Amino acid sequence: MDVRPISTPQLDLDHLPLAYKDFQIKDTFVNECSLKLYYQYRDQYLNHVDKIGFWESNLPKYQFPEVQIFLEIVHYYHANYIPDQREVMSPNQTILFTIIVESINEMLQLQPGQNLTPLSIGDLLVLFPKLSPAILAQIIQTYIVEEKYTPNEPPLYVYTIFSPFGQDIVAMISSVLGYTTSEYIDDIILAFMSIYTPGQPPDVIYDYAKFTANRVHD
Repeated sequence: MDVRPISTPQLDLDHLPLAYKDFQIKDTFVNECSLKLYYQYRDQYLNHVDKIGFWESNLPKYQFPEVQIFLEIVHYYHANYIPDQREVMSPNQTILFTIIVESINEMLQLQPGQNLTPLSIGDLLVLFPKLSPAILAQIIQTYIVEEKYTPNEPPLYVYTIFSPFGQDIVAMISSVLGYTTSEYIDDIILAFMSIYTPGQPPDVIYDYAKFTANRVHD
């Protein structure tokens, strides 16, 4: 047989759609349904069985849109965004919308809360080393499935050692933080989980509108 070597096709990357070159815009397999969790926690609150004050924390009300299916819109916004003014311009050069706290609250039809605490990945990274051993033990005791799975090492932890209840909370926090997966629980998520105590309102209510505006801007 005359077997000739197979040549790899040459692709001109400059002529491929931008979506194929942007590693941050990709299809992801998501196990959790954010909308399902939203209604689940709302119903728990209305039925007075919200064990952890999750709904009162305002966390389920802020969801990052899954924009992978709207690539053309995403790239249009990126191309017509004025960072200094935080404005997206329309084709006729009028302001389409702004990426500011007030706009986020208006789009979500929410009124800003009082005494909100700033939120950022950096804030959570600073918070985690300050958590006492007692608080970390309480987090593990509350959310880990069985005692035999109790980790002795610092995070990352695999989500499968967490109870279904804990996995739901991790999924919601991961969604708000913009994570593409909740397969692993890191120190950032654990710091976030530390504000919840079963049977009590959350210790901290974060400013999610400002956090969302800054993430969209970035």
